[in-house]
Amino acid sequence: MSSPSSRPMLRRSSLFWRLWFRAISVKRPQAGLALGSLLVGAALAATLLNLHTDIRRKMTQEFRAYGANVVLAPVVPPGDFAAPGLLDEDVIARLSPWQGRIKGLGYAPLLHVVMRLRRVPDDPRLPEFQNAVAVGTDFAALRSLYPAWRLEGRAALGTGECVVGVHVASQLLARVGDSILLESADSVANERLREPQSLRIAGVLSTGSAEDDQVFVPLGALQQLAGLTGKVSLIELSVPGEPAAVEEVMKEMDQSLPGVEVRAVRGIVASQGKVLETIRWLLVSLTALILVTVALCVTATMTAIVLERKRDIAVMKALGATDRLVMRLFLSESAALGLLAGLAGFGLGWAAAQFLGHRLFDVGVSPTWWTLPLVCLLTAGLALLATVFPVQFARTVEPAATLKGE
Repeated sequence: MSSPSSRPMLRRSSLFWRLWFRAISVKRPQAGLALGSLLVGAALAATLLNLHTDIRRKMTQEFRAYGANVVLAPVVPPGDFAAPGLLDEDVIARLSPWQGRIKGLGYAPLLHVVMRLRRVPDDPRLPEFQNAVAVGTDFAALRSLYPAWRLEGRAALGTGECVVGVHVASQLLARVGDSILLESADSVANERLREPQSLRIAGVLSTGSAEDDQVFVPLGALQQLAGLTGKVSLIELSVPGEPAAVEEVMKEMDQSLPGVEVRAVRGIVASQGKVLETIRWLLVSLTALILVTVALCVTATMTAIVLERKRDIAVMKALGATDRLVMRLFLSESAALGLLAGLAGFGLGWAAAQFLGHRLFDVGVSPTWWTLPLVCLLTAGLALLATVFPVQFARTVEPAATLKGE
């Protein structure tokens, strides 16, 4: 049983919540306007916050279409122009820890060698041979790093197959299914490199860049033909994630791969960082502007509510309510309106984010559940902040004068 001293406190608490429920449930146009304003603010904030995560993911995927963003190259001592500039192929095996830890990490080794090309059979309209850069690589892996490349034919190369750039194919009057002879440009000086290799063209590549003038062959075949067994010129990597995450991976690789220079493709990383930062500040600025506008609207509405209930405040004070109790009543009402608007606004905002994501950005938006408590806290805090100034008016209400109609 409750003690006699606690009974008045329980009665006051019960009366407080009865007044609170009546204030929430009684239909007032001003309360509806405040709820509507908070609902709009919560819906827009939920829309922008839900779009934020998926747009950043979409933009990160779009930037991956531009190709590798990290390159592993041999360390060349300053001023040593005679350095071979080649990496040992075993560096590829040392990338396995990152491949197992970072989902979506892709890489491709490349060996660049100047080679001689000829058509098979010879065409009298063509010169006896022409020089071109041959690239030894796993072309299927390289192609996955550059999804924007246009390829006519197959990316998976078998033994005795190659992919030629569109400019090379045009100069050789060659197309998919034709054959070319590939031999080292140093074969005249090196007897063991004289034997040319016949390759069937499995694909024609068009990139709009230097690759259009290159020939891509399996890495092992080019290493054997050039006498560079176990060597590569560089390794291109596509590291998923935002610029900060990419920089962190680069630092780890730099410490774990001695003798290897780890450098970023600055054009891609910097552009990605700039675009993502612009999107972040745009969404944050829009959310802040919307919330400030809603706060002003709710402040005006709550001021009208307090003025309308001036006589109610006077009656409560006449019955013994303190200024603190009256202020707590109004603040709890506004907090309840904010929480209700936050819950409803999150649902509307998620639906709007799905529509805008598909319509404007061609990306599916999944609900970001951490935004639900954030939106509810924002709207409740906003409602409380907007009520702090109007509720100060309750302190100035004099019960006797107000109830007399003065």
